[in-house]
Amino acid sequence: MIFTTFAYKGNTYPAVLKDDKVISLDKYGLPYKTLEEAARFMTDSELEMLKESGINEGINVNEVTLMPAIMEPFQEVIIMENNFVQNGDSLPTYFYKKASYASCSGAVIPSYPGHVTELDYQAEVCAVVRNDLYQVSVEEAGNHIFGYLLINNVIGRNLTLRHRRPYIATSLDGYLPMGSLIVTPDEFEKPIELRSYVNGELRQKETLDKVKFGFDYAISDLCRISVLRGGSLISSGTPFGTAKDLGGSYLQSGDVVTVEADRLGTITNVVG
Repeated sequence: MIFTTFAYKGNTYPAVLKDDKVISLDKYGLPYKTLEEAARFMTDSELEMLKESGINEGINVNEVTLMPAIMEPFQEVIIMENNFVQNGDSLPTYFYKKASYASCSGAVIPSYPGHVTELDYQAEVCAVVRNDLYQVSVEEAGNHIFGYLLINNVIGRNLTLRHRRPYIATSLDGYLPMGSLIVTPDEFEKPIELRSYVNGELRQKETLDKVKFGFDYAISDLCRISVLRGGSLISSGTPFGTAKDLGGSYLQSGDVVTVEADRLGTITNVVG
């Protein structure tokens, strides 16, 4: 199943994308106003109803504007750092990315001249957590993934050096380009491949089975001693091929950046 958020006649709606039509969740009798809310509160029976429903009366996807799937994340995005590097720490390293508003494909990535001097792209896939969780085992954690979502975790590398942590460097306004789709786990027959391009040149290409720590482990780890809120976004981290990895060919004004992943769509942005 594919979830999306769309704008139509001045309003936004959480929806199911089905046969090139968007069908808002209220058509199914569901009360959720955002996909983040749906991920947090949707029951097993409601999810099963959506999968089996024969409702197909929606709006053609070409007549609406697809928005970031979770437009205003309630809390920070949780990033697994250096997760595609097989050596190093024996336990995952997490950091948080503040994102009051996500931006969509086509939006400008601000360059912040004079403030950001090392602007970098990071193609990443997020797991959207389903239901509030506490002390869920690794074996059970997969049942609490609402779906997968594509982001570009934009970062100002020089700010990481200044503040010694990535929080501020990744949290500037416009630094969370987000895909419009959340795709449920049953839609994938093989590991998701993740790619990024700058001005048409392939920079990153890797599959998610190459990570040190999978989403199941991270979900269980994060709810071990505190509640993990449904609707949380947990990122895979990014594979080799960022500008930092390639010797510092950082983004400049006018560059076109694209990130994409199997079944999760494409996000293309121009640096302002």
